[in-house]
Amino acid sequence: MLSIPRFATLFLLPLLFFVQLTGGACIPKRAGVAPALSGNAVTFGAGTYPRATRLSNGNLLGAYTSTSNGENIINIVISTNNGASWQAQGIATRGVGDIDNPFPIQLSSGRVLVAFRNHSKDANGNYTFFRITVCFSDDLGKTWQFLSQPASDPAGPNGNWEPFMRLSNANVLQLYYSRENSKTDQDSLLRTSTDGGATWSTAAVISGGELSGNRDGMLGVATCGTGQPLVAIFETVPVGGQFSVWSVRSTDDGKTWGDRRQVYQPTGTNNNAGAPQIICVGGTTLVASFMTDEDTSAHQWPQQAAMKILTSNDGGITWGHKTTAFAVPGFWPGLLTLDSTSFLALADHNGAKAQKIVLN
Repeated sequence: MLSIPRFATLFLLPLLFFVQLTGGACIPKRAGVAPALSGNAVTFGAGTYPRATRLSNGNLLGAYTSTSNGENIINIVISTNNGASWQAQGIATRGVGDIDNPFPIQLSSGRVLVAFRNHSKDANGNYTFFRITVCFSDDLGKTWQFLSQPASDPAGPNGNWEPFMRLSNANVLQLYYSRENSKTDQDSLLRTSTDGGATWSTAAVISGGELSGNRDGMLGVATCGTGQPLVAIFETVPVGGQFSVWSVRSTDDGKTWGDRRQVYQPTGTNNNAGAPQIICVGGTTLVASFMTDEDTSAHQWPQQAAMKILTSNDGGITWGHKTTAFAVPGFWPGLLTLDSTSFLALADHNGAKAQKIVLN
């Protein structure tokens, strides 16, 4: 009988124990921090402001805004091949006014929600009412019905903009959005729902409340999991200044917020960076997107903006590896995690497009 030397036994026993714990399965590759574009961008839809979420069946569900015959339309699209192509799925709503900023999410029940801004204007194009509206679908985005209106304010310096939704660790639905207090002051707000979006809490300010001359807006929120902070990213602009990207953090899943810090200041002079979003890839790497006009000297913000990416592997304290996802024009960008090493960059690049990016 072949014997195994004692030193070999000491070496092999920990390895055998590790294989037993993992069932012999391969450990998923963890995300890196250096983004690289993978393949060509694909058409998401003939419109703007693309956003997407993953469904429980593995498919991707997206939303974007288009216009036709004087109406704004919230279109729903679906991908059955992890974002390689997209097909029309339904229409959440359409109407005259300022209907835009769609954001989709699926609840644990299987119901799909989409939140969007839903503002009314008079015959002269002046705003008369500002709303955030939520609709629901029980057939994965094919048909839609009204659910609730978590924010509603009459005309004046009270606009409600750019809703973002996520489920908390306790499966509570969180709705983040921006609300104007005046022409020079805007805050980031959070409402919660424990009944799937039918009713909502009062609004809590998560950023901007301590400032009277900054406009915080266009929120995105993400965490890399248990024990990691929840990071909210947003644009801000001081009176008479330029847009830049900032963040705040929560260590209690959104109950309290603080640690306001800058994420990105555009290069050059009198340039802007705004409209950020944020995701986590691989449980370790935060990815932030934004649009910026720093690559041109035209100073035509936001028309001359490109979509760029930053990454962080320390919970959003420091950021680097800036990469261009869409050259000019790259408007109103969004993000969606695909797997442990890749994600989709979404933007209006002569129509809504989706670009796969891999982290190395």
